Amino acid sequence: MILVIDVGNTRLKWAWLTSTGLSDQQAIVHRAAKPGIWKAALFESGQKPTRVLVSNVAGPAMAKTLTQLSKKLFQVNVEFVTAAQEFQGLTNGYLDPSLLGADRWLALIGAWTLARSALCVVDAGTAVKVDSVDANGQHLGGLIAPGIHMMRESLMSNTSDIARAVEHSTPSLAGVLANNTIGAVSRGAVFALAGMADRAAEVIEQSTGSKPKLFITGGDAGMIAGTMRSHGQIVPDLVLQGLAVVAAQSQ
Repeated sequence: MILVIDVGNTRLKWAWLTSTGLSDQQAIVHRAAKPGIWKAALFESGQKPTRVLVSNVAGPAMAKTLTQLSKKLFQVNVEFVTAAQEFQGLTNGYLDPSLLGADRWLALIGAWTLARSALCVVDAGTAVKVDSVDANGQHLGGLIAPGIHMMRESLMSNTSDIARAVEHSTPSLAGVLANNTIGAVSRGAVFALAGMADRAAEVIEQSTGSKPKLFITGGDAGMIAGTMRSHGQIVPDLVLQGLAVVAAQSQ
């Protein structure tokens, strides 16, 4: 049994890979949370893996903690997966392949394994990442923008009138456009990111001559997918699926 872990900027997601496949994704917030909460959820489940594979974009302190806990409680060394030049027909498009985020690379592996065709991945988390691959498996590059909550926090922190109006706003879901400031800020972020993803899909189709299969993942996938013109498949555990593919290939 293999434990696969996706450590994002805000949430920690994990699943168990067995002979019958990948279990359902579980998730817990680790950012600004007491460490004991997420440690208990992940390491005190009563299950013991033979391997632990991790995608980590939360920094060296998190990597050190996971390494120590895995060694102490599972007697297993953590395998941190990072981007490579190539994997099973998928070619990294970065000038320096090692600088592509592990989460982006693994999401592409997960999507490429599912599609084996031109594709676009929209990962809507703390940051929103858009990456694309052509029909030959060549990674075409990507885009990164602040996520919904980061956009909203930026407006709150760097404006006075908007922040003040938000304090006195009453949230409302009436209509497509908002009738209050807090709604306008939130929907503005969603529309901006959905528009970015839609435009990226259009440019990819124009440049490659084939319509990419669209995969949407991350904690805010539902909000962005619901606003996009393009129709995509929401795959909540795409990074974990990528980890599972890597784990199976390296057994």
